[in-house]
Amino acid sequence: MKKKLLDIVLPVRNESGYLAENVSKLLAFLKNFPYDYKIIIVESNSRDDTFKVAQRLAKLNKRIKAIHLDIPGRDFALKYAWEKSNAEILSYMDADLSSDLRSFPELVASIDEGYDIAVGSRLKSGAKSERSAIRTFLSNFYNKIIIPLALPTGVEDSQCGFKAISRNVSKNIIPKLGNNNGFLDSEMLAVAYSKGYKIKEIPVAWKETRDSNMSVWKNIPNFIKNITKTRTKILLGRY
Repeated sequence: MKKKLLDIVLPVRNESGYLAENVSKLLAFLKNFPYDYKIIIVESNSRDDTFKVAQRLAKLNKRIKAIHLDIPGRDFALKYAWEKSNAEILSYMDADLSSDLRSFPELVASIDEGYDIAVGSRLKSGAKSERSAIRTFLSNFYNKIIIPLALPTGVEDSQCGFKAISRNVSKNIIPKLGNNNGFLDSEMLAVAYSKGYKIKEIPVAWKETRDSNMSVWKNIPNFIKNITKTRTKILLGRY
């Protein structure tokens, strides 16, 4: 039986320090994986040698593809890679491997089982999360108070960088998403939930590996604006 095509997107920026090591870990984990997978490293506007590292990895392994984009941001990188993909199952994870890879087979298999989207969760019962107090507070406030009241997504953790989606649903949703500042995950899930797509949430073991508190605080005004904009578009049927 022919294996299904799977794209694993790694959006990266200024991550040359650990990219090669973590891609090596990912390849080792995927040995004998029951899918015809490709790892797509999408580098955007780095100030270091991240893209050179990605290019070197792609030359060493035919399962790896390196893409450079001038526009910074995980959201744009993810949209670009998923819109270009012809794989039957599309996924992405943070390149720092914050989410334990042992949950990845279930994430992908969920799409095979009929779910439209599968998401990793740091908040669902059974999850284990190691993170700073401030990020724990902000995550709980956002996911347990703001999102359920203002923009339901059907999941407890909309922002975990560990997701998979079917090709058909991706083609229907991703090109319509308009955010490019860290809000794409929430927008995608809110739109999918409003359309009745089947979403599975999988508890993961998650360990904070980067100090990004400043970016969280900086993005709060944008998140508030995007929540309002997305809710309005959903209510007006503009997706």
